[in-house]
Amino acid sequence: MGSLHFLYISGNAIKELPYSIGHLIGLQFLGLENCKYLKSLPGSICGLKSLLQFFGDGSNLDLEGYWEIIEELEHLIQLCLGGMAAITEVSSSIGRLKDLQILRLSNGENLVTLPNNIA
Repeated sequence: MGSLHFLYISGNAIKELPYSIGHLIGLQFLGLENCKYLKSLPGSICGLKSLLQFFGDGSNLDLEGYWEIIEELEHLIQLCLGGMAAITEVSSSIGRLKDLQILRLSNGENLVTLPNNIA
């Protein structure tokens, strides 16, 4: 499935993504919105070098420790993490996403800090 470009599994009861998701080297869009039981991402996600858009809005992903993995997604242009109660701060490593154009953090009830390098 190396030619898969779009994976939209939003609103499911999925609890974990398989490690093999990192083998989807052509994946450009990953939609995980409202996956309430998904708590973490496999480390292999940093292998998604073609990923342009990541949507995790409304999910229960705990991104503590995952910001370093997200920074590996160097071509990411859209990162949507709205409504994620688990996010309390955004790591300064977000500044390494040089192509990032859209960062959505709306309705993050526990978000209290943004890094200085976000601008």
